[in-house]
Amino acid sequence: MSRNLMSFSAMRKQWDHGGKTTVQRGYGKEHQRIREELKRTVILCEHCTKEGRTAIGCIADHITPLSKGGSADRSNYQWLCQDCADKKDAADRGVTYRPKRQISKDGWPID
Repeated sequence: MSRNLMSFSAMRKQWDHGGKTTVQRGYGKEHQRIREELKRTVILCEHCTKEGRTAIGCIADHITPLSKGGSADRSNYQWLCQDCADKKDAADRGVTYRPKRQISKDGWPID
């Protein structure tokens, strides 16, 4: 019996940005420039590094979100891995972070 399984990332709910474009939300050329600089110079997740773990960063995150008055300059950015970014996003929204369970090839959860 074959089933079509979607990846977890494909099942993620899309954000409702209120009809605003990427640039209108503060992620224009300057954000892309800072993101590329972080990707080139920082490489590892800054939060994991502080906690003694090693993980490759992939998200240019605003320390204080733009929606809460954060600035768009380099001093308000940090380079995070997906897991740390998800945790921070949940904390910023005031919800409990529940990590997605990984499933092995045989279909059983990985603890």
